[in-house]
Amino acid sequence: MLDRMPPTSSLDPIVAEVTVPVTPTEAFVGFTAQMGEWWDPILSPDAATFTGIAIDPDGPVEMVHGDQQYVWGRVREWDPIGRYAQDFWLGHAEEEPTTLDVTFTDAEGGGTLVRLVHGGWAAGSEEIRAKYTHWDQLLERYAAHVS
Repeated sequence: MLDRMPPTSSLDPIVAEVTVPVTPTEAFVGFTAQMGEWWDPILSPDAATFTGIAIDPDGPVEMVHGDQQYVWGRVREWDPIGRYAQDFWLGHAEEEPTTLDVTFTDAEGGGTLVRLVHGGWAAGSEEIRAKYTHWDQLLERYAAHVS
């Protein structure tokens, strides 16, 4: 079940949540190691050549397009029993990264609550922030993948 958060001011973190019917560790693996399987290719540099996402737990996060890779983040925290965090610059300058912080906790009633917070927005980034309207849909794809 996807929980939509109400709109907030233009620099507040973007928050999306979904509950999935797997353990927190399984949810973490589905989110990280299998991200390329549920990510929408439309949200990549070239949907026609998108072949996956590569995440180095100690380094870069990359979109893979055949033989080409596009770095769009760097892992900050890799904790398979509860948290994934990365610097994020897909669609904006690497010099001004935002942050993704995803937690995986036991949900009331079973399963795992996955909470994604896209924050770290700096003054002047309101127009860029306004373009990030796809987290709910991406989490729906993720939930379908791990369910």
